Amino acid sequence: AMARAAKVFLRLLAAACALSAASGEELAAQLATDDECLAGQDCGLNALQMRGAAATEALPTQDLDNDTEQELGSAPDGVLAARCNNGAYCAMGGYLIVAGKADAVGMETINGGNVGYYDNLMYAAGRRCGGPNCVLITNPMHHRTQSRFHIHYRFYNGAGSSLKHRLEQSVCRGGGWQKGHFPCGGKAAYFSGFPAVFSQAFGAGSLAHAAISVWPKSCHGGTIILVSYHCSIEHTISSR
Repeated sequence: AMARAAKVFLRLLAAACALSAASGEELAAQLATDDECLAGQDCGLNALQMRGAAATEALPTQDLDNDTEQELGSAPDGVLAARCNNGAYCAMGGYLIVAGKADAVGMETINGGNVGYYDNLMYAAGRRCGGPNCVLITNPMHHRTQSRFHIHYRFYNGAGSSLKHRLEQSVCRGGGWQKGHFPCGGKAAYFSGFPAVFSQAFGAGSLAHAAISVWPKSCHGGTIILVSYHCSIEHTISSR
């Protein structure tokens, strides 16, 4: 009987050791996921934005592309806010990315604490229109019809093509933010790839009264960001 009890005790002890090892492996795996920040609190902005993008994409995203541009363009203020409240964003009308958060009113609500969310919305717009004939546009306060942040993604027209050519002549060689008689006292800069647009746009100054136009596939593959002030150039540069 004592020998049988000893065998049972040894089996229980082995099981407990196995469970402890598994827990240790799980803990190690969890700690490994935080390696990018082990050096301290100064995690890179890119890492934080990538995490934000993953979180946004995991949220339910409404596809309301059945709404027509005519219906949305003539809709009274509040329609976008009423239709999109999923916490992430909605695609509407085949040309709009609409914020799904109630506090996302417009350009003036973007700050250092929430800019990653808005960068993710621009990434979403770029996925829908990211070719060399596309332009992605936001309008500033006092020059928009809806009090819910939204991004237009469209093909540019002849005036847009002319503006893009001027922008490329001015900024393709780099050199940071430059002025060049751009619309509405604007500043433009070139970035390789497709950047975190609003995070980069802070380099031009305050966004409170700014309009942003983003020109993908500029300068043989990069992106030009134009920050304009106190006006909208949407109807001038884009096909409708």
